[in-house]
Amino acid sequence: MLQHRVQISQAVLDLTSKIQLKAGCLIFCPAGHKLDEILSILDTGFNLYTFKKVLEDLARDYHLDYLLIDSHPGIEKDTLLSMALCDYLVLISRVDQQDLFGSGVMTEVASQLQKPVVLILNMVPSSVSEKEAGKIADRLAELFHLHVLTALPFNSDVLENLSKGVFVLERPKDPLTRRFTEIAMKMLEAIETGPADDHSASRPTSQPLA
Repeated sequence: MLQHRVQISQAVLDLTSKIQLKAGCLIFCPAGHKLDEILSILDTGFNLYTFKKVLEDLARDYHLDYLLIDSHPGIEKDTLLSMALCDYLVLISRVDQQDLFGSGVMTEVASQLQKPVVLILNMVPSSVSEKEAGKIADRLAELFHLHVLTALPFNSDVLENLSKGVFVLERPKDPLTRRFTEIAMKMLEAIETGPADDHSASRPTSQPLA
């Protein structure tokens, strides 16, 4: 789409019936996987106007309430373009030094772009208790001046389920599914009202909001 080789309808996968959603819809636009397409993007790139128009057309044609852009980590051109166009930035970071350093850099960039940003801690080791994870979240909230939505524990079942199905639909009563529900509700709340200024609100909880 970004190189005007295909129409939006040709690039969109409608997953609504496949995952048997009871309400709403879910569409997915995968990145190009052909080598010549990847090399072409790397060589010529794509501009802000083109990217913005594609997103606007997607939202209009499919009546989207929310459009999520999954960008790779690091300060690359496409990442910066995504950040420039987004209304809200969600950083996902493990609790190792390298990931947290990168999150700090991305937070600074988001600040320069005047974009609201929240952080999700991911794959927290089982050796870290929920109480300790809460303390880590509080420290990061204070250090980065942002809101930490939650801390997700490492779960091998999720890794085993990758590309096989949708974890939260197949295991609706799993504690991690309740945590994902919590994240979704908090993100919607943050988008509507803005992240809480009180850093104590960043402490993870195992109870879902809905």
